Amino acid sequence: MLTRLRTAGFKSLADVEVDLPSLTVLYGPNAAGKSNVLDALFLLKRLATERTLSEALGSEVRGYPVEQLTFPAGGLPELLRKKRGAFSLEADLDLHDGQKLRYRVEVEIEPRSGKANVADEYLARLSKTGEVRGNPPVEASEDKILVRRQDGHRPQHEPRHLSHTVLSDPRRGAPNFVWIEKARTEFQSVRTYYLDPRISMRQETPPREVSDIGTLGQHLAPFLYRLKHSEFGKNFAAVRRTLNAVIPSVEDFSVDLNEERGTLDLKIVQNGIPFSSRMVSEGTLRVLALIAIAVNPWPSSVIAFEEPENGVHLRRLELIADLLGAMALQRNRQVLVTTHSPHFCEHILRLEKENPNRVGLLIAKQVGGQTECRPFAAFGPLFERSEIRSQLVNPTEDAQDGWFQAMVLRGLVDG
Repeated sequence: MLTRLRTAGFKSLADVEVDLPSLTVLYGPNAAGKSNVLDALFLLKRLATERTLSEALGSEVRGYPVEQLTFPAGGLPELLRKKRGAFSLEADLDLHDGQKLRYRVEVEIEPRSGKANVADEYLARLSKTGEVRGNPPVEASEDKILVRRQDGHRPQHEPRHLSHTVLSDPRRGAPNFVWIEKARTEFQSVRTYYLDPRISMRQETPPREVSDIGTLGQHLAPFLYRLKHSEFGKNFAAVRRTLNAVIPSVEDFSVDLNEERGTLDLKIVQNGIPFSSRMVSEGTLRVLALIAIAVNPWPSSVIAFEEPENGVHLRRLELIADLLGAMALQRNRQVLVTTHSPHFCEHILRLEKENPNRVGLLIAKQVGGQTECRPFAAFGPLFERSEIRSQLVNPTEDAQDGWFQAMVLRGLVDG
């Protein structure tokens, strides 16, 4: 899992460092910049695994290459007048074997041409206390990048400003570059979802052997179809039960092969009437995708997605919170989500109280055009006391808003 993420010069995250427990929830209003944390994680994974920077910064990334940079006060026009700009992404990794690594990459971009290169790259082993152990397997030295071998031979020298990262080079693996391979493998298991229920999740698709629903949810139907006909049929049944629990009006769903077209028909049964995936609500498709991710028997180690509360009735948000909690706390998968729902946050705070070191709520806000992320705990233990909570809700405020909502309205939480 990733235990820490640091960004510099990346979008609105000009200088942000956050600790990431097993379940991390980023709360903030629209345009607070919380989605940029997911973007940073997604891009870091691509820089570490895609063969070139051009591929890493390709169409799957939100925004053009130049738009990955923090804008100056004059916005894009001022940025385009600069000769070059740079952003840096850094993460601490806890591996399955108990080893700890730190990886950092700095990407330099020429704003007017979009040309990108690796200005700096660093990979180091860490002790249990976070101190660097031994010589870093990858580090910069003057105008070169040193790449150290496990066998103790002299380091290899790579020039700076290459069009790819050292980590993404598949030729560097075990046994001579075991730490590079371990870091690359860890990043390969990161999944960031930008679910698109308007188009991608509604398109007809043939059966295919997929182990994931896809970044946009475009493989939802073939994933469910494979799940249904695999040895993990019980997981498919779990999707049915959970979907009905979260959205009671959904009685059932099916995914079958249309033998005339050779494509899959995903149908949702609501109030006794079957509807194709082209007709059901965006919220229903999003919830179905979330549940599919949760029961995936071929899981990733790190999962990130936006606003899991969308399409869910307020009374069912606790089920979504518990679903995420089960993914992170029982199935040993790290989960990072964003939300703008105070109601959802109330349930997350309950989980945090039950699992104080494994669940965390972060507050994202804009300050001077840049995003700040702080732990909710930084506001003090005051709000954990039920007798204090009751004083935070004005009798004239809607009782359904709850104490967290009241705190937001009163400005006690920087939302």
